[in-house]
Amino acid sequence: MNRKIKNSAPTFKWNRIFLLSVTISFIVVILLIHFRSSDDIAARDKLISHSLVSYDDYFESRQDWFLNHKRIREHFIKGKTFYELLAEYGISAQNIMLLNKAIKPFFDLSKTKVDQAIDIWLNKKSKRVEKISLHISPDKILHIIRNGHDFFPSLVSPSKITIQTITNGEVYNSFYQSAIDRGIPPEVIMEIADIFAWDIDFLVDIRPEDAFQVILNKYYRKGKCIGHGKVLAVRFVNQKRIHESFYFNDSKDRSGYYDKRGKSLRKAFLKSPLRYRRISSYFSLRRFHPILKIYRPHYGVDYAAPSGTPVESIGDGRVIFIGWKGGYGRYIRIRHNHIYETGYGHLSRFAKGLKKGSRVRQGDVIGYVGSSGLSTGPHLDFSVTKRGRLVNPLRIKSPPAFILSKEGRERFNELVLQMEEIWQKYQISGLYYL
Repeated sequence: MNRKIKNSAPTFKWNRIFLLSVTISFIVVILLIHFRSSDDIAARDKLISHSLVSYDDYFESRQDWFLNHKRIREHFIKGKTFYELLAEYGISAQNIMLLNKAIKPFFDLSKTKVDQAIDIWLNKKSKRVEKISLHISPDKILHIIRNGHDFFPSLVSPSKITIQTITNGEVYNSFYQSAIDRGIPPEVIMEIADIFAWDIDFLVDIRPEDAFQVILNKYYRKGKCIGHGKVLAVRFVNQKRIHESFYFNDSKDRSGYYDKRGKSLRKAFLKSPLRYRRISSYFSLRRFHPILKIYRPHYGVDYAAPSGTPVESIGDGRVIFIGWKGGYGRYIRIRHNHIYETGYGHLSRFAKGLKKGSRVRQGDVIGYVGSSGLSTGPHLDFSVTKRGRLVNPLRIKSPPAFILSKEGRERFNELVLQMEEIWQKYQISGLYYL
């Protein structure tokens, strides 16, 4: 028994040494982790501190820049070029050329419009122009900043608020004036006329007490309306007949306007080849010719319009004749398909580059109103041939260009319901013919 006690004493001693070593090692590891964590925290604090300082410096420098510069708002006027405008502020011809070069990839200065805004930023001390801001559109501003002898462009889109709005109105004299009176911009009015161009002739078909409802997005910045988006939906009552259009982007990424049934409002043919005109002579089997002084058939429609008024092809097709054609003077004939052909006579001149065999698309300008041939004044003689037989152009019923697929109908129907709910909330008298 004594032998056993003597043998266990060294073992117990080594166990104590082992436990002590493990404990010391554990304490060392804990201390290392602690100091490493402290270093990481300190590093992060330094990083955050440096970031905050850099942001402070950035905002302070921006504030200093604005305090040291003066902004002058200019507008392009008729007859004054970009060069002339900047030359007034002492910018050299060489620097204006550099500015023009910086702007060119983003905007064609030859397309500036009257009243288009441009901001000139002057250094208050040196009176030198150090930045210009060209307002390209309501949602795009091109900044060009001077850095030494170079100019650097930057295209930005300032934040704006989009608000869906609806405008109601009734026609009293003309649709254009009635819409202007309701605050609809001229470009939106023309867009509406284009939307219904295949169904309504806005210079011939419009009557007093016609009515309209227009839904579109308007853009606001700092409480001020800065522009508008596309027309989203229009309901137009013309001679008690309702015309509706809804803007929709289908599954094939084709955007356009459709009626309530999902049929495209873009027809195979336009309603007429002119936008500004009046009918001076209708299709007739017996019309008195003002020059020949005899009665004979008139197989077309004469549109009176000022000389030089653009003439558009009413549909896609190919030019099969272009040149002088007897009493029709300068004349163009277009084959649209195996069924329809159209003719355009008494033109003053043809569109540049147009020749026999040229392909044209719907709405392309093919010529200009004139008085060539047997004519008493400037007008367009327009005719339509169907299967080789002359027909009355005003009685053509043009089919839609395409119809929505089944896949797109569900989304389109949801859109129609949304627009109709808005219309119902803002009903006006002229739109009760439902």
